[in-house]
Amino acid sequence: MRTSLVLRIVGAVGALGLLLSAPSAADISVDVSPAKYELTTQPGKQETFPITVRNTSTAAVHIVASLSDYLVGTTGNYTFAAPGKNPYSLSKIITINPREFDLEPGSFTQVRFSVDIPSAASGEYSNLVFFTTRPTRKGGGLSIVERIASKIYVIIPESTHIGGEVDDVKSQALGDAQHYLVDFHNTGNAHVYLSGRVEIKQGGALVDRIAFPQGLLVERSGKRLIDAVGKKLAPGSYSVVALVDYGGPNLVAGQANITVR
Repeated sequence: MRTSLVLRIVGAVGALGLLLSAPSAADISVDVSPAKYELTTQPGKQETFPITVRNTSTAAVHIVASLSDYLVGTTGNYTFAAPGKNPYSLSKIITINPREFDLEPGSFTQVRFSVDIPSAASGEYSNLVFFTTRPTRKGGGLSIVERIASKIYVIIPESTHIGGEVDDVKSQALGDAQHYLVDFHNTGNAHVYLSGRVEIKQGGALVDRIAFPQGLLVERSGKRLIDAVGKKLAPGSYSVVALVDYGGPNLVAGQANITVR
């Protein structure tokens, strides 16, 4: 399963610094396409591809493009970092043209990205590119800044392999629900999306089955904590089996025996 990513941050900048605001639809002025770009190529090649940036507002905007490394945490949260911090970053081999430009109302432009693939490259590399508008003054002495991201993947197909394993399965009762915590580890060298389920049995009889949310992203070499919430269990002993589909040839599984008191 492949899903698109759009990271949109709109802030209000005042005399005291950056303040997050709740913008109206009129404040949202920039759109990018595609939100995620997957380039399949070979080591030692140079590739160029476009991303379209559109001004959907009624006023001209000034936009600056910049690269950012990122990490996706075990709960799906994004952490941004300076370009080049991630060992699988594209930032050292990619150039952007133009880096800075103006867009009239209702117009668009194509920003070109050129990638020089090292001859020793293998697996998958990625980056975020942010498109940030110049602050626009609004009422109350504040200025609105919009930042929207497109994610870029570069994939070397012959050296890419998909792998995964379940490191641990735990369970805990919280309130009126039973939480089943599944630790998945991406052992391959490309991003994957997870689906699957947890099955709870007692004496061979199925007591509960909980499906995972679709499209849980795990980046290259990353981990994901899956929290599957089921019904409250009566006191007793149970077997918990987690089945995870990561896009490989077979499902991976983990098991735990739990006692509810």
